[in-house]
Amino acid sequence: MASHMNNRKILDGPIVPVLFSVAVPLMISNFITAVYNLADGLWVAQLSLIEFSATSFVWPPHYLFVSLGIGVSIAGTAIISQLLGAGDFRRAESYATHLFFFCLFLGGIFSIVGYFLAPSIVQWMGASGALRAKASVYLSIMMTGFAFELVFLSFNAILGAQGKTRVTTVISASSAILNIVLDPFMIFNRIPVLNLPGLGLGIAGAAWATVISQAFRVVLGAGAIRSHVNDVRLRFRKTKLTLAQFAHLARTGFPTALGQGSAALGFTLLNTVIVAYGDAAIAAYAAVNRVSSFVMMPAMGVGGAMTAIVGQNIGAGNRERVREFSRAAFRNVTYLTVVGAIVMWLLRYPTLSLFIRETGDQASLVWKLALEYVVYCTLMTPAMGYFSAFSGIFSGAGYHRYAAFLSILRLWGFRLPVIYYFREFTQLGTTGIWVAMLVSNILIVMVGCRLYWKGKWFTNPIIRH
Repeated sequence: MASHMNNRKILDGPIVPVLFSVAVPLMISNFITAVYNLADGLWVAQLSLIEFSATSFVWPPHYLFVSLGIGVSIAGTAIISQLLGAGDFRRAESYATHLFFFCLFLGGIFSIVGYFLAPSIVQWMGASGALRAKASVYLSIMMTGFAFELVFLSFNAILGAQGKTRVTTVISASSAILNIVLDPFMIFNRIPVLNLPGLGLGIAGAAWATVISQAFRVVLGAGAIRSHVNDVRLRFRKTKLTLAQFAHLARTGFPTALGQGSAALGFTLLNTVIVAYGDAAIAAYAAVNRVSSFVMMPAMGVGGAMTAIVGQNIGAGNRERVREFSRAAFRNVTYLTVVGAIVMWLLRYPTLSLFIRETGDQASLVWKLALEYVVYCTLMTPAMGYFSAFSGIFSGAGYHRYAAFLSILRLWGFRLPVIYYFREFTQLGTTGIWVAMLVSNILIVMVGCRLYWKGKWFTNPIIRH
């Protein structure tokens, strides 16, 4: 029982230090992921703008599959954290075991389905020519590693529910480093700088490097789950698998999966709109998003931390403490996103030049569109940070449907209708897309504030175990 008391700081420690003790490892983990994406993008960008664009073009459909696992894993984090807060460690371990098997099953099924559907998905998205060929190869290979992604999500949820985000950060860092090392070896015939022979697989090599690193991450995650750092064990022999608990995970995770999945589908449609404006538009969109992902890492760390923090404190009945954590989260998200937005604006030229490496008329057009988009991206950064905070708070309280509602409304209720209006009734071109993204982020924060201050998530938390 003593080992279970290691995380009492979440229940009775000082607010801001506790918030950052959980959030900072997540920030570092997010930063590592962004560094990997940056390195991956830099290597692929040396092949061509088309291949660089292909990696970003297929992100939404790939994420559509991942969203199912994210929904279940966030549900697992909320349920396990609330059970830990209530002191029910036996049931926490039972749910952890069910979560693992759920993710393993989903991952295996969708790895197979996704692999065979990848070319059809890329075709449906409107890609043609070289972009279609490269994107199909990349997505097919990425889907082979889907099972590894979901299994690690289960490990991440179990450790995250305990507030042990440092462990997952170390694992993510190790996996990212391996990926960065493998990329040039797998992509090029001759490894740049080192001038050593490589496999020369091109964009396929980048995908295989990711899959190998995902498998490595699962091995490290399994080791962490079995080690002394983890208090919530997977009880394969002592746990009786029940349909009721699988159903509870599915039911609790469904709103999040629906929200994440709807967002992924919406971004898939968004990519089809952008690609209709030409390869330069999708390249500019991809380049700016790679840069903005760095800016959003700290705010996303705070939002992610709030799921476990709110869950444990609600489970323990510390409602006023939940309110204090929420205020601290919004305050610090403001600081982090404003500073990040300023830095992104000041460094827009050197950072974008990392990805836009070609010359000529096409590259000039990419630069023009990217510099325009970065203006709008800078303006909407704080709103995206608040959106992340709302999602973490509502999920931790068990109101996954609120987080899902915000995700769906932002894209389907605001962004896509505005984009289609601008496309059909104005001559704004790609500017209409950037304006719609800014407007949708501002409007969704207003809706989030309404749900937050209405207070149902706070006065009537959902805890059904």
